[in-house]
Amino acid sequence: MSLSSFGHTANYTYIDEALRAQWVTYQKLADEMKSFVPRPKEDFKPARDEEIERLRILNPQQSVEQLAALVDRQFTIRSSEWWQFHELFDQRHASAYITVVMLSHSLCEAVINAVLAIGLASNDSAELFSLIDRADFRQKWVLGPRSFQPGYRFPTSSAMHETLTTLMRERNAIVHMKIDIEVAGNTLIEGSSFERKPYPEEQKWILRFFSLPYDLADFARRALLDIPVMLLFDRRPIVRATEHMLAPPKSGD
Repeated sequence: MSLSSFGHTANYTYIDEALRAQWVTYQKLADEMKSFVPRPKEDFKPARDEEIERLRILNPQQSVEQLAALVDRQFTIRSSEWWQFHELFDQRHASAYITVVMLSHSLCEAVINAVLAIGLASNDSAELFSLIDRADFRQKWVLGPRSFQPGYRFPTSSAMHETLTTLMRERNAIVHMKIDIEVAGNTLIEGSSFERKPYPEEQKWILRFFSLPYDLADFARRALLDIPVMLLFDRRPIVRATEHMLAPPKSGD
């Protein structure tokens, strides 16, 4: 095929823009979390006293001492540093994590689909696209380009491949969410593998998920010099993940 007549659509840019638009919002949240200072326990005393009075009216048969003991147990938790942090950040952080997982996965798949379509069309093998498209998107990245460039090798022992694998697992667990069913200690139905992780670990993965589509596009441009992979040149304001800057080990690639 003559490259002078080459052209393709670019609807993936809508996903690209949506992901990049999340970066500033997430950075503000991350800064808030980093600078968090818990409120002193004394700040909770007015709310504690109001709750004791509310319960006293609803439960006149209970002594004030009994009600105070009950409320104090509740406010010991509510005034703890961990609970204050959780109440202030958990919903926004979980929303950011899931949003970035879904957008990053969509963009990674859109990019490899574009790479495969361009490569196969450039090699007069466009009819193979429907067959390769059935593979999961990780296999598309690892093996797909070999269909038109046999020397292509994806670094499967790299941090980038680790991020790709983790992203696919997280996305699938979210999209195909299932609960666990256990009876008498025996698991009858095994649910999704999606589990919340400590905040620092989730923050680390969020940054890697943000970075991944652009790092993959950079890799494709370097690895596939014979086809016009003109995708995701502008990643601003997203910063490349530190882990993806490290050179992948040569053994096992």
